[in-house]
Amino acid sequence: MRPWITILRPLNLFQATLAVVLTTAFLGEMEQTAILALLIFSVITINAGGNIINDIYDLEIDRINRPDRPLPSGAMTVTQARFYLIILFGAGSLFSWFISLETFIIAGIISIPTLIAYSACFKRLPLIGNLTVSFMLGLAFIYVGSAFGNIQATLVMAVLAFGFTLIREIVKDLEDMEGDAQDKARTLPLVLGESKTLTLVLLLMLAFVVLDTLPYFLGVYNQIYLLIVILGINLPLVVFAFLLWNNPNKKNYSRTQLFLKLDIFVGLAALYFGQTF
Repeated sequence: MRPWITILRPLNLFQATLAVVLTTAFLGEMEQTAILALLIFSVITINAGGNIINDIYDLEIDRINRPDRPLPSGAMTVTQARFYLIILFGAGSLFSWFISLETFIIAGIISIPTLIAYSACFKRLPLIGNLTVSFMLGLAFIYVGSAFGNIQATLVMAVLAFGFTLIREIVKDLEDMEGDAQDKARTLPLVLGESKTLTLVLLLMLAFVVLDTLPYFLGVYNQIYLLIVILGINLPLVVFAFLLWNNPNKKNYSRTQLFLKLDIFVGLAALYFGQTF
């Protein structure tokens, strides 16, 4: 039973669920429990299916980078995994259909085909794969907004999530260079080289430190937003930038991408508590 849970990446699904709940709270719609439940179920099942199809296409890479995963370890067969993801994608589409036509379009017609295309093709293309993952995370916030008829309120969240995720995805490619090279993937570090890719990451970090303060200076969010962003996002981001600049290695790439993965929830807190009521 354990491989059937592990392949879903429970921590990722928990983070996705938390993002849905926090975004719903941000929109002031927590009393809409039926819609919230359908949102959570659809996000969990579609993300789980995406994680499985990613593992299927990454099987050879994971034999090197993550040999303990269910597929490379032999704990689950590819046929079983394919059957599993079909059920999950079908369930996710059904849940989204029960919410609204708009959510079904985003989940069933945009998200699922994009997840499949990413794993099958885009992931191994320089920058395109990174942009696709970033787009999908930003789209998740718009998906919640569409469920409550308030997409406009989630646009800033979507843009910030896109930028933060883009940095993380490129850092993750730096971390996975060895396995990607064995699989002949054309990720950014393997095309541009490690040094140039690292320079791009540092420039993106610097740009994000400036851009994430703009919502405050434009009057969209208050001083609480600015305080949380500076202390919880920008200062750590600068620290990790110096870490990578001084000692670029796989261990520090791993630390940085984990920080970027978790710190997005600090950003959600900044947006929630920094609202100008």
